[in-house]
Amino acid sequence: FFCFPKMKRVAIIAICLTAITHAWLLPQSRIPRLSTSLSGVSKRARKKTVAELQTASAPLNRPGDAQDAGADAGGVEETSTIKVDSETGLRMIEEGRAVMDPLTRQPVKLSKTPEMRLADFSPGLPMELRGKLRLERPTFESIVSGFEATLQDGDSPQARITNDSIDWTLANLDNLSYPFRQALTRMKMKAQSEAKLDEARRLKAVRDAYLLTENVITCKFRQLVLEAEQRVGPNFSNLDIPSYVGRHPYEINASWVVLQAMRMTWEKKLRDAQFYETTPREKSRTTTWLSSGDPGRFDTDSKKKFYGAEDTARMTGWAQKMATSIADFEELQGKLLPEIRFISTAIGLETGTEIRKYAYDFVDKEGLTMEALSEGVKRFAILCDNMQPDPYGPFSRLIAELSSALDSGSGREVTLYDRILYGPEGAFETYDFEAESEFSMLRFLDNEVDVKEGGVGPLDEVMRQFGFGAVVDAVGKGKGNDRKKDLGWLDALGEDGVGKLER
Repeated sequence: FFCFPKMKRVAIIAICLTAITHAWLLPQSRIPRLSTSLSGVSKRARKKTVAELQTASAPLNRPGDAQDAGADAGGVEETSTIKVDSETGLRMIEEGRAVMDPLTRQPVKLSKTPEMRLADFSPGLPMELRGKLRLERPTFESIVSGFEATLQDGDSPQARITNDSIDWTLANLDNLSYPFRQALTRMKMKAQSEAKLDEARRLKAVRDAYLLTENVITCKFRQLVLEAEQRVGPNFSNLDIPSYVGRHPYEINASWVVLQAMRMTWEKKLRDAQFYETTPREKSRTTTWLSSGDPGRFDTDSKKKFYGAEDTARMTGWAQKMATSIADFEELQGKLLPEIRFISTAIGLETGTEIRKYAYDFVDKEGLTMEALSEGVKRFAILCDNMQPDPYGPFSRLIAELSSALDSGSGREVTLYDRILYGPEGAFETYDFEAESEFSMLRFLDNEVDVKEGGVGPLDEVMRQFGFGAVVDAVGKGKGNDRKKDLGWLDALGEDGVGKLER
C-alpha cells in the first residue's frame, strides 16, 4: 500500500470508504422512516416526535422505558416493585420491564408453548373442573365461604392461598373482582364499627387472600401485554400491522389490547389539547382548567411531551388507523379470541340496543350462546381492570361499560352485591377522627369560609367541581355538631388492621 504515490493512496482510501459506506447504509435505507408518515406536522413537532416514536414509551408513556431515543435506562428496575410512600404510607406499583410474580416475587414465568401462552393470556379451567367448582346461584355469603374453604393456615396471604384457591376463583371469576372487593371491605368496616372484631379479622384475611389470588391469575396477562408494548411502540404510524403484532394468537391478542389502549390515550390527549387551546384561563374557570387533563402538563420537571391540538390531532389519527386496521387483515382477525372479536366491533356502536342486537348476530355466526359471550366479556374486563390505570384505565372502563350494556335487562347482570354496596346491609356509622386537628378537612368544611378577591370560588362549589358533591352534602357547614367524634373503631384491629399483602 505504501509503495503507491501519495495521491493514489488517497484515491484507494476514498474508494474503500465509499464501498464500506454503501455496504453499511444501503440496507439501512430500506427501513421505512416513520417520520415521513407524519406529513403535515410542523417541523418543530416532527423533530421532537421522531425520537419519541422510536421508543415504546411514545404511545403509552410507559414507566421503565427511555423517554427519548438513546436515553440511558440505567437504574430502572427490571421487575415491577411496590413502593411505599414515606409520608402517606400508601403502596404504589412502580412497573419495570417485567411483571412481578406475587408469590415468588421474581419476574413472572410464561408458559413455553404458544398454545399455553394463549391460556396465560386468557386463563380458564377444563369444563369438568369448572362445573364442579362453579356456584350456580351465588350470594355474597356463599362466595366468601366458598373461597375461604380453599385457603390453608398461614401467617400471610402468600402462605394461605393454594392451587384450589386459584381454580375456584377462575371458575367464578365473572362474579368476583371489583364489586366483590368493595363488598368485602364494606362488611369488614361494618364489623369493626359494631365491635365484631373476630368477624372483621376473618373478612380482612379473606380479602387479602383474594386480592393476591386475583393478582396471581392476571400477572401473566399483564406480562404479555407489556411485551406487546415493546412490539407496537416503535412502530407508531406504521400501518403494516402484520409486520409487528406477532405471529401467534397470544401475541396478536395482546397487541390488540395495546393498540386499543394507545388509541384511547391519544384521543384523550387530543381532547385535552383542544380544551387548553379553546378555554381561556380565567378566574371563573381556574378549578376546571387545572383539574382537566394530565397534571404533568403543569409539572416543569415532567418528561412527558405535550403538543398543540393540530399536531395531536394528526398523531391521534394515526393511532386510530392503527387500532382499526387490524380488522383489515383476515388472518389476524381469525386469531383473535371470540370475545375480543366481538368487542372490536361493539366498541364502535353507540347504544346498548345496537350492542345487544349485534351480539345476537355475532353468537349465531360464531356458534356461541349469549351466556358464554357475556361471561367471556366479563372475564376479559376483569383482566383489563388489573392493568395499570395509566394508560389502561380508560380502556378497562370502556370494556366494563360494554359488559354492562351487553347484559342490561337480560338477567345476567351481577347484582348480588347491590344490597351491600347500595343498601343498608353494608352501611356503617362514620365519625370524625381528626376533629381537633389544626389541619382537619372536615373542620375546614364545617366552618365559614370567606372567599378572598382573586380566589377560585365558594368552597362548596369548588368541591363539587372536583366531584365531591356528596361529601359537601354530608359534612357541609353547620353539620359538624351532629357528627360523632373519635369513636375509635377504625383502629380497633391494631396492627392486624394494616393491609400488608407484601412481607
